[in-house]
Parts: sequence; structure tokens; C-alpha cells
Amino acid sequence: MTTSLTISSIETLFKKRKDELELQYQMFNEKKEQLMCIEFRTTEMVNNIKNLSNTEECKNNTYYQTILLKCLKSLQHIKEMRWEVIKCIQEIYNEIINLTFYINTIRYRNSLLIGIQKPSLTITCFNKNGAIDTNHQTLHTKFEGNFIETFISDIREVKFSRLIIPRSSRNHFSPAFSCITIKSNEIYITGDINNHSIKLITIVKDRKLSEEFPLKVEYPTCVVEYKKSSLFYISDKQLHCVFIFNKKNGKISIFGGYGNEPGKFNEPMCIAIDSLDNVYVADAMNCRIQIFTLDGTYLSSLSIPNQRTPFYPHCILFDEDQLIVIDNWGSSIFSIDPKQKKVTSIISRYGGAKGFVNRPTFACIDKYKRLFVSDSGNNRIACFKKNNFLGSIEMTTLGLVGAPLGISVNDKKLIFSTTANEPYLNCVSIKNFPNPTFIL
Repeated sequence: MTTSLTISSIETLFKKRKDELELQYQMFNEKKEQLMCIEFRTTEMVNNIKNLSNTEECKNNTYYQTILLKCLKSLQHIKEMRWEVIKCIQEIYNEIINLTFYINTIRYRNSLLIGIQKPSLTITCFNKNGAIDTNHQTLHTKFEGNFIETFISDIREVKFSRLIIPRSSRNHFSPAFSCITIKSNEIYITGDINNHSIKLITIVKDRKLSEEFPLKVEYPTCVVEYKKSSLFYISDKQLHCVFIFNKKNGKISIFGGYGNEPGKFNEPMCIAIDSLDNVYVADAMNCRIQIFTLDGTYLSSLSIPNQRTPFYPHCILFDEDQLIVIDNWGSSIFSIDPKQKKVTSIISRYGGAKGFVNRPTFACIDKYKRLFVSDSGNNRIACFKKNNFLGSIEMTTLGLVGAPLGISVNDKKLIFSTTANEPYLNCVSIKNFPNPTFIL
């Protein structure tokens, strides 16, 4: 009797969930088809206006240029809406992964063993006697969307695309990235604050391979690779410590801990390593920068003379022998000579005009000594070189939601996340900065 009730309950549960998922899957696919149709018609309209705008009598006509701009923005919005629908289909896919189980039957007359194995993409209904119910159609769900979605926009000659990192089977939430480090051209190391993990993401054509570091973090704010070995230094502002992870042998060590004593932290935000292998940690809430050896032994603290309080060093990085400090609360950027322990230059101060910053967060520097700063309060990425302002990338112009946050750069591109709590990595070519071309 108990076995019959169990099988009946399982059959009812799977049948009900199957119907719900089939209905949702059909509905979202219909929405996707409708948006694709609208997108096709809008693209035709844009091409017609472009052809008309290129004629001599319309080339300098601001009316046609304005209409073209509005159509381009509408087209980009439609593509983003289509991708939102694809994300909903992906969520259905993830739900099936999490809720579906294989049901194994081992028949010894009246006995039945129900086992939970690796999740499948198939829901199968069984009769009360354990046989497959052929009267119910088996539900097969497949995800048709790509993990890479490209939004093409010709607004101001900017081509925009984004890379989505989907939720893995081990994660409960879609990833949201606080910090980013470019390890190589197609390998990124990111701090996932939603799933409390450090991810090593490898891009292979239109697929992503994601590997998680075997350490438990809460709110990772910085990942720095020590170039001379396989060591990674990871700051965690919520655990108030710095992890040292040896990727070669898997060894993990920790230094710091909550407090204001020497060697302790209150929200460590960023890490930088100088040419002498000293490890600098931005101890933000303690308004100081502390210096350690590679193994985490405390050496000294770096005070900022004549620095107004409160002082919140959100990011630090080296430009040759100069330490650049991003002060979030003070909305300023300046450089320090660590040996002389004095401020050597003021790069930017508080303001909304070009060349000024408002609550800057993270920064990076390329081989041309260009400093890229996530000017989060002004919703843009600002660029400086030798204390001179070069230009900025405005998030609103590109249609991005949220302010720039984690940021990293290599020889070819700039990659950044935003505060929108979205699983996207955004890439931009820096070849023609400040007239960037977004790439993937």
C-alpha cells in the first residue's frame, strides 16, 4: 500500500510539473519568435534610413540623423528584450536540472527501489507497478540560446557585445561579479559575490568553461596573481582577511582577521604587489594601507600624510614605483611614493565634469601607462595618463544598466562588470580609446 502511494505521488508530482514547464517553455519560445520578427522589421527600417541618410540631400540633415539614432536605440532595446526571454528559458532549464531525478526500478516482485542520481534533462512518468507510462509524453527540454549574445549598435561607431556567464549546477544563484582579473586573452578570474566563490573562466569560441577555486569566500573584492609562481592573493571584505591560494598544489593559507591592530583588517578591499615582492593591502575601514611579506607576515603600515578623513582606499595599484590610490569616500585619485611616504601627484578630484570623479571604485593600468578607473558615481569609465584626462566611456550612452565596478585590462581589451547584479562580463577594445569598439 505504501509503495503504491509513493509511486502515485511521484507520478502526480512529475505530471503536474511537466505540464507547467511545457506551458512555460512554449510561452517563452513564442515570445522569442515575436521579438525576432520585430527585430527583423526594425533592422530593415534602420537599413532603409541609413541608405537614405547617406544621400547628399539628407547627409547633413539633423532630422534624419536623429531618426536613425532613435531607431538604433530601439533596435538595441529589442535585442536586450529578446535576450531576457532567452534568459527565462535558461531559468526553466536550470529548474529542470535542479528538480529532475532519474527513477530507477529494481523489480523483486513487489519491491521497488527509488534512487537519486545525476540530474537529467528528461522527465519520465511511471505507472504504479513501476513500468514506464507510455500514455504520457516524455518531456525533453533543450536550451536554444547561446551563451554569447551580441548587441550590435552603430551609435557613435560603437559596437557593443556582452558575455553571459550562466549559473553552474553547483551554484544557487546567477553569478554577479565584484572583481575581474585578465589572466590571458580568453581566461578571466572573477569574484562571484552571489555564489561566494572565485571563478576561473575560459572562453572557447561560443562556450565557456568555468572552474571554481576550492576556497570558501563571502565577498571577494580583489584577485591578484603573483607572476613569479602559481600564488593567488584574494581579499575578502566580509571575512576581513586575505587568502593565499597555491593553484599548483591546492594549498590555502589565510592572514589578517577583524580588528584595527597591526596585521588585522576592517574591510580589506584591494591588493598590490611591488617589485620587491611586498604585498600591499588596502585596509579600507581602518583608513590605511598595510604592507606584508609574501607569506602574510606584517611589515608596516603606510599612512597618508595630510589626507583628509574619512579615507577609504577602495583600490590600489602600482605604476612602476608609484602606488596609485583610489579613495572612494574622498572621491579622489592620487599617487604615493612608498619609500618617502608622501603624496607625489593628484590625478583627479571630486566632480561630475570631464576629468573629475565621483565615488570611484576599481582601476587598472595598461602597458601604455593609461589608467582606467571605474568612476561609479558618474556612471562611466575614465582614462588618465600622466595626470592628464584622456576621455571616458559613458555607460548610459551604451545602454548599460548599473555603474562600472570590477575592471581589468590587457594589451587588446578592457573588461569590466557593473553594479546591476547581472551575470555579464563586458569587453571593449582599447586600441582607439577614447573612441572604443566593444568586442568579445
